[in-house]
Amino acid sequence: MSLPTLQQLRYFVAIADSGSFGVAADEQFVSQPALSAQIKELERKLGVMLFERTNRGVLLTTHGDEVLKRARAVLQEMVGLVEATKHDGKHLRGEIGLGVIPTLAPYVLPDVVRSFKTSHPDAELRIFEMTTNKLLDSLRRGEIDLGLLALPVFSDEFLTAPIAEDKFLLAMPTNHELASSKSPLKLEKLRGERVILLEEGHCLRDQVAQVCQLAFSEPSEIQATSMATLSQMVAAGMGVTLLPECAEKVEAGSGRGIVTRRFAGQSPSRTIGLIWRRTWPFAEMFNDIAEKIGKSNRFSQNVSS
Repeated sequence: MSLPTLQQLRYFVAIADSGSFGVAADEQFVSQPALSAQIKELERKLGVMLFERTNRGVLLTTHGDEVLKRARAVLQEMVGLVEATKHDGKHLRGEIGLGVIPTLAPYVLPDVVRSFKTSHPDAELRIFEMTTNKLLDSLRRGEIDLGLLALPVFSDEFLTAPIAEDKFLLAMPTNHELASSKSPLKLEKLRGERVILLEEGHCLRDQVAQVCQLAFSEPSEIQATSMATLSQMVAAGMGVTLLPECAEKVEAGSGRGIVTRRFAGQSPSRTIGLIWRRTWPFAEMFNDIAEKIGKSNRFSQNVSS
């Protein structure tokens, strides 16, 4: 009897979740013909058709729907099996996958890695930079073990531990009329400004847009693909933006053509935290890592904890 492979089950679940062979192939880093061949082989082994191909994508058949439930359970059991080998009850060991969102990765990774290795010297940390949605999907599939992102995340599948509050600063070109102000600025100073946002897919975009709404300010139609590009746009006088405090030294340092100012009163901010699967058997390990990261230089000195 020829049994399905875990790879075939992962491909099958990826197609069912995305509704597309093409999208699933990209997510699984495999060519579409290779993925299609594996699904045909899976269907042959099971003796049923799993998908119905339509002009709008793919739909699960009745058999496919039943197989999907069982495939998810099998893959989850495998994730649990791997998790059980990654600790000895007190320390993590082996390969640990950490997903980090792009608006944090360039600024906090050195302190994160240092804090992690101090507590778990026998573990090998693998870093993956990804947007929030992709990070959560990778956690669900067991492709990574831990995530560093902006909270909150509303899902019963995960547990989280806050690390610090990362305040937003108003970043503007050096010749901006507010650049000469030495005191914190009121939020309403955003009104009438062209606030540049990151492109869709970045959670920071949504957070900044919410602040603009509070200040009755309309975000600019101009969008940036990364924090580095965003800073360059501000320096070029194309508008202003809200810069996370953790990124200030890198993106608004000396000679970058940008001035930052704090906001008066309760400054807008984002909560930085760790996230992991609820099924992880020793959550206190990740809570301890979050606490140690919060005490690291980057967070204790540059971000309000």
